[in-house]
Amino acid sequence: MTTYVQILIMGIVLVACIFIFVKFVLMKLRNNGKINIRDALLSGEKLEDYAKKTAIEHSISNKQKFLNWPVPRMNENYDFILLVYKELNEEIQKKDVVPPAAEWLLDNFYIIEEQVKILRRDLVKKSYMRLPVLKTGLLKGYARIHAIALELATHTDGQIDERVLSAYLKAYQSHKILYDREIWAIPMVLRLALIENIRYLCENIRDTQFQWNKADEIFDSWKSSECVSTEYVMKLFSESLRSKDGTNPSFVEHLFYLLRKSGHSYVEFLRVMDQSLEKLGTTTEQITQEEHYLQSANTVSIGNCISSMRFISTFDWSDLFDSASFIEQILELDPEGTYAAMNNSSRNYYRSSIEKLASTYEVSEIHIAREAVELAKQAYSNSDSSSSVDAEIQRKCHVGYYIIGKGINSLEISLGKKHKKINKLHEILYFSSIFLITLFFALLAVYYSIVTSSSNAISIYIIAFIAVLIPSSEIAVNLVNLTVSKTVKPSFFPSLELKDGIPESLSTIVVIPTLLPTENRVKEIVRRLENHYLSNREENLFFAIIGAFADSDNSPMGKNDDIIEAALNGVKALNQKYCKNGQDKFYFFHRDSQFNEKNNKWIGWERKRGALMEFNDFVLGSFDTSFSYASCNEPPFSNVKYIITLDSDTIMPMGVVKKMIGTMAHPLNQPIIDRKRGIVTEGYGLMQPKVDFDSESSNKSLLSRIFTGQEGLDPYANAISNVYQDLFDEGIYMGKGIYDLKVFQSVLKNSIPENSVLSHDLLEGSYVRAGLVNDLRLVDSYPSKFNSYSSRLHRWVRGDWQLIPFLYGKVFNGNNKSMANPISKLSRWKMFDNLRRSLVAPSLIVLVALSFS
Repeated sequence: MTTYVQILIMGIVLVACIFIFVKFVLMKLRNNGKINIRDALLSGEKLEDYAKKTAIEHSISNKQKFLNWPVPRMNENYDFILLVYKELNEEIQKKDVVPPAAEWLLDNFYIIEEQVKILRRDLVKKSYMRLPVLKTGLLKGYARIHAIALELATHTDGQIDERVLSAYLKAYQSHKILYDREIWAIPMVLRLALIENIRYLCENIRDTQFQWNKADEIFDSWKSSECVSTEYVMKLFSESLRSKDGTNPSFVEHLFYLLRKSGHSYVEFLRVMDQSLEKLGTTTEQITQEEHYLQSANTVSIGNCISSMRFISTFDWSDLFDSASFIEQILELDPEGTYAAMNNSSRNYYRSSIEKLASTYEVSEIHIAREAVELAKQAYSNSDSSSSVDAEIQRKCHVGYYIIGKGINSLEISLGKKHKKINKLHEILYFSSIFLITLFFALLAVYYSIVTSSSNAISIYIIAFIAVLIPSSEIAVNLVNLTVSKTVKPSFFPSLELKDGIPESLSTIVVIPTLLPTENRVKEIVRRLENHYLSNREENLFFAIIGAFADSDNSPMGKNDDIIEAALNGVKALNQKYCKNGQDKFYFFHRDSQFNEKNNKWIGWERKRGALMEFNDFVLGSFDTSFSYASCNEPPFSNVKYIITLDSDTIMPMGVVKKMIGTMAHPLNQPIIDRKRGIVTEGYGLMQPKVDFDSESSNKSLLSRIFTGQEGLDPYANAISNVYQDLFDEGIYMGKGIYDLKVFQSVLKNSIPENSVLSHDLLEGSYVRAGLVNDLRLVDSYPSKFNSYSSRLHRWVRGDWQLIPFLYGKVFNGNNKSMANPISKLSRWKMFDNLRRSLVAPSLIVLVALSFS
């Protein structure tokens, strides 16, 4: 036994020794790559000529070596800079003199520290290792863009600004084109190069300080010497020069400075110093001039590096990227003109997609971009001016259709490539996984009942299977959804930037359909409307309240005039306060209540759904509505394209309206209607932003804290179930979002019979195809009391069960004539899933009862 233990210990020691040896060798290999920082200072045409010459000499490879990962070298540089900083601080505390360049380091060390933190946070090894590396030259093995940054920092003495950087990159790319991923890495590699430069300068500062301290020691020893004999002191001085490397400029200059500063007569000593230096071919004056020049150069250099770091932190790199990227310049030739109008994140997504396509098809990124633009130009030339407004034609004329849209098949044909896709397997994998997991747990319950049951009645096993089926499906759905959300990347919606604001052709109305039971409620809604305007001040954007009285057993006509008057006065006050040009931005429209035989009450026709449908008709020019009061009889709604509908307690963050409109207006997102089926089949007729909860309502009670902290459990409050959008390119509409007015109205005008559906949001989203936009946010409140939560949940569950006729088989149009179900399979599954969720709680109750029985 002892022998085995000894062998084990020896093995562990051997492995540890091998590990330490390998690590030592790797560190040596990594540290052997010394970088030459000092080189000729170039500017203007000479710097550009050098960039061209460097580009010609550079030969690249895509094989990175892990030894060239720059973070260890950066950490080593930072540790050395920090050491010098601490040493200089100690010198300052001792009232000692420090070199002029040290003052820059002492005053601005926090900037260097900040840059290192940024690098440690943002420099990703996986991304860096994808950068092409140099195969030859002094910087062999370094990433090409890293080598370019080092060369630039070297030949500009660390003085880097937009003009210098742009000119250098332009000159370099006149002979070799950089990848987009290299251009995006420029801020990072420039930081690395400047930190390298500062480390070199800190070595000079430390060496200078060391020589100055030696000179101070010698001078202090002379002053404190008890023997003041001139011969003795001269002898001591000569020995000091020989023993202390008297040729060091810093040492000699500082000693010379101390002698002059002392106020005593050191003529004899200075003569001996000159005689000693003449033997070495120099003089005190020459060394002093040389040292002053070096100190000035170091001071300027470290000042340049610090200033360049400030520039890197504050500069808008997207502007430089747009001018330096060849891919960007090619894509801006988009014949439809959409690409140039998109925001930065959308354009970056296009370029990233091109990079992935280039890797997949093993061709250059520039070739992919040119082919996509060429396909868009062909579609544009084949279209006529009369069809320019057609959504399908417009998207085919846009370059993005061939990069991230369905036109990628045409791109594959033009490239002569074919890549196997698995999109068609998504539906099979998703539903089969849910089915198998559900079946597994249900059969497990049946097996348990067989083992524990005293009788062999088949009915017991069937009851056990049925009782466990719904809870098992909930577990299965949550497990599969969790897996999908962790493995599938979130969907991205390209968007227009709308730099100049909302154009007239995209005029939009923000509407709040709501019940107005009291005057206080009216004032609350008016304040909410004002807040929406203040957070989204835009031209061609209007705000409206669509009011109706609360449900009543008797006709409310003529009984609530004070409520109408308060609403009209509130909207009028807002227009007087904010609309100085004479055109109103705020409107109020009130609907008459109608007697509903099914509910035996006076209510607004079809409640919220009816309010929106009637308002849509009114905006489109119809007067056959139940609106009886309006703050303006002829509002300027002729160019309105989109409607944003909100709940009465919804909060719109700053600038979200323009982002919603920009996303809806993008050609790839515009809806295409299948006239035969009467639904939107491509694009989105409606977009639902992600809904967050405000902190006040979230922390108002224990109930709200519990439920708002568990996202995804309540799909009606949290539109964050990204599984549908990420996997099937469709989301769930929850009553708050933006929709295309004409598309919404043409598809849903006569699609849903009266008094048949309470849960209209999900059904409307299925018809017009809803998209869940995760990078947009709306803020909502959450019920603080259980009775409010239960009341709302009861209303939604009732609405869900009303969707059963729409799940399979036939549906009925507005004339109660049966027609083929136009709803897609995925939309039916979304409805079925909500019904299944409503049965989870009752199933658990039955299951508990069975277990006790």
